[in-house]
Amino acid sequence: MKKSPLLLALLLAIPVFSLAQQAPAPAATRTIPTVTRTVQIFSTLENELNDAVQQRNSGVVEKRLANDYELRTAGAPGRPTPRAESIAALQKAAPFASEVQQMAVHEYGNLMVVSFLWSLDVPATGTIAKQIFVVDTWKQVEGDWKLAVRYAAPADKQQTVPGADLSEPKIKKKI
Repeated sequence: MKKSPLLLALLLAIPVFSLAQQAPAPAATRTIPTVTRTVQIFSTLENELNDAVQQRNSGVVEKRLANDYELRTAGAPGRPTPRAESIAALQKAAPFASEVQQMAVHEYGNLMVVSFLWSLDVPATGTIAKQIFVVDTWKQVEGDWKLAVRYAAPADKQQTVPGADLSEPKIKKKI
C-alpha cells in the first residue's frame, strides 16, 4: 500500500521531465534602437543642412548657421574657418551624398552638443575623407536652432586617442 503513492509520483514525474526536455529554446532577444526626441530633432536639422549643401540652397545654409559660425578641423586646429569662407567652400565643392550615423546629443540648456559619424559618398582618390567624426554645437537663437561651431576630423580606425576604448560594447545600447 505504501508503494502506490511512490508509484503515482513516479508516473506523474515522467511526463513532466519529457516536456521539460522538449520545450523550445527561448527566442533570441532582439534590440530595436529607440531614437530619443533630441536625436530625432538634430538628425532632422543635420540632414536638412546636408541636403541644402548638396542642392546648393544657400538660403537654408544661411538660416541654419549662426552669425558667428566657425568650422574647426583636426588638420588646422588653430585656424578656424569663418562662416563666409566655409559657405563659399561648400558651394564650390562638388555635390556629394552623405549619411549621418551614430548620433548622440547632450543637452546643456540652450546649447546642444551633437556628435556623429558623417559618411560621405566621395571618390576614394580625393582629398575629402570618406568618414568624418563631427561634433556640432547648436545654440537656440530666437526660438530656432543655429549651428554655432563644427569640430570635424577624419574617422580613422587605425589610429586612436589616448584613453579611448575602441572595443565593441558588451551591452547593446539603445539609441
